[in-house]
Amino acid sequence: MPRDITVLHITDPHLLARPGDRLHGWDVAAAFEHVLDHALSTYPAPDAIVLGGDLVDDESPTGYRWLDARLAVLDRPVLAIAGNHDDPQAMAAYLSHAVVHDVLTIGGWQLIGLSTHCPGSESGRLGTDQLAGLDAALAARSLPTLVCLHHPPVDVGSAWIDAIGLIDRDALCTTLSRHTQVRGLLCGHVHQRFESRRDSYEIWTTPSTMRQFRPRSPEFAEDNEHSPGYRCLRCRADGTIATRVHRVPRLQADDVSTPAKRPKE
Repeated sequence: MPRDITVLHITDPHLLARPGDRLHGWDVAAAFEHVLDHALSTYPAPDAIVLGGDLVDDESPTGYRWLDARLAVLDRPVLAIAGNHDDPQAMAAYLSHAVVHDVLTIGGWQLIGLSTHCPGSESGRLGTDQLAGLDAALAARSLPTLVCLHHPPVDVGSAWIDAIGLIDRDALCTTLSRHTQVRGLLCGHVHQRFESRRDSYEIWTTPSTMRQFRPRSPEFAEDNEHSPGYRCLRCRADGTIATRVHRVPRLQADDVSTPAKRPKE
């Protein structure tokens, strides 16, 4: 029987090869550490942590090794998924303290991690093989399930972000429609909080650990009013999920980037 479990969703850190290096004005390693420390201070014993993609912006082995060393001391199950700013092969090779694009079964709940990385594209794609694997995994077990992927399968209301969303979203939704045990889809990519619902499951996105994007903006725009954050999900024994987004105060004023051209996010 399922039991209550706590899942932390931490996403879009955009780490670099060397701690201390900055991206768009942010010390991304320090920002990631700050958010992770806040999350573990607020929830000292989570049952699992989901890293929601765009983990290492320069896709460097050194960056993934640094992240793996940080995960090694957590003593918690970690599910890691790739975003458009990732190298899925490097993740599998260097993130030895995480489950990469696979299934975590905890407390009678099933967490399924999918890669939406599409080489050479800011948009995401699952592909027929991965969708078939998801279909088979859901058919094999009726446990309440949380599906984790980087690109959300719905528009979030920002035209420039929606233009680089999940290409095969309809195929994903068709697959999920056959399996009523799916309780939620947990996504990153959009650097903002967003909630939606489709059929029997909810869809959530989570703030980035670094800069935020302005909600409902037709063109690229940063959101300097909201600080980095993470999401906590309480997956209950009755199959329902309660979720809360936490915002973490900025480290210092110069961690906020200045206006920039639209990035490849």
